[in-house]
Amino acid sequence: MKHLVLLFAFLLSGLCASAQEIFIGADFDTRFDNREDSGCLIDDSGTYFGLRLTPKAGLIWAEKNRLVVAVDLFQHFGDDHNFLSRVRPQIYYQFDAPKVRALAGIFPRSLLLGRYHSAFFDSAYAFYNNRIQGLGAHYLNDEGSFVEFYLDWEGMQSADTREQFRILSAGEYKWSHWYAGYTLSVMHFAKSSTPDPEIPGELPEGVVDNMLVNPYVGYRYTGRYEFNASLGYLQSLQRDRRTEQGWETPKGGRIELSVKRWGVFINNALYVGENLMPFWDIYGSALYANSTFYGTTRDFYNRTTIGYDRRFFNDTVGVYAGLIFQYDGQSMGLHQVVRLSVNLQKTVYRPKK
Repeated sequence: MKHLVLLFAFLLSGLCASAQEIFIGADFDTRFDNREDSGCLIDDSGTYFGLRLTPKAGLIWAEKNRLVVAVDLFQHFGDDHNFLSRVRPQIYYQFDAPKVRALAGIFPRSLLLGRYHSAFFDSAYAFYNNRIQGLGAHYLNDEGSFVEFYLDWEGMQSADTREQFRILSAGEYKWSHWYAGYTLSVMHFAKSSTPDPEIPGELPEGVVDNMLVNPYVGYRYTGRYEFNASLGYLQSLQRDRRTEQGWETPKGGRIELSVKRWGVFINNALYVGENLMPFWDIYGSALYANSTFYGTTRDFYNRTTIGYDRRFFNDTVGVYAGLIFQYDGQSMGLHQVVRLSVNLQKTVYRPKK
């Protein structure tokens, strides 16, 4: 943390003369997620409970340029052995034009526009892994249609970690209440640099390619109430080069319906298809970031959520509470989720004209 403070002070002193604006802020997020899935085929019971505080400061110059330094301070509730469970930096450059945004560095996942639902990222994974390390850009027009591309370098090859990176892309075209789009994830999951003790000179385990694409169409209404319906197709291409058995091509369909009014909502997502996680028994959560229920062996998975989701105080405070019922063809799992978030930002310097 000391190094981050010194770095920000250096950047501030170097750019203050040309800066049009200096701002400070903080993001706070706490999440309780109790999962009772012991009777289900693939997932286990467990509880996630923790908080994140992300203080930040930044410079804006020439209207379109922004440099931000922040730090994620994360604490697992019940972790009494550490003052903080994890401390990680965010340092990034952001270019903003009326319809284009470009980012480089380490920046929050919340800046992405795509619909990366639980077939791509489980909600707990997205909460604990809230950063993108790399670069990307998106285009967004006045009607809300967009396209984006991002490269996330998730792991540097070392004796302890695999080299892995993920390409993310999404796009959506809107006309009236209708829309059509896609979501894409391409992951390269390589080896660590630790030699295999049984085969001198060889690295252990395999190199895995994991791709998933989800084209979809839908209808969205916003008025006295909010209604959304979408129909999508999920196609995965996966290959473990160690086994040399070629490509696995699991696929399926996904239907999602939701209704919301006064913050109260009900959402149902139905997946009918094949096991999207064929290498789970070998690589587990190191390879797969999605909800484990998409590893269904019954070609069926249904998720129903009943809850409350609303923001207050000029959109600075968000409250979410929900009951999630998940059926995998054998048993019903129940999740209870409560989340509170705070997002603050204040300009502390703007030069006089």
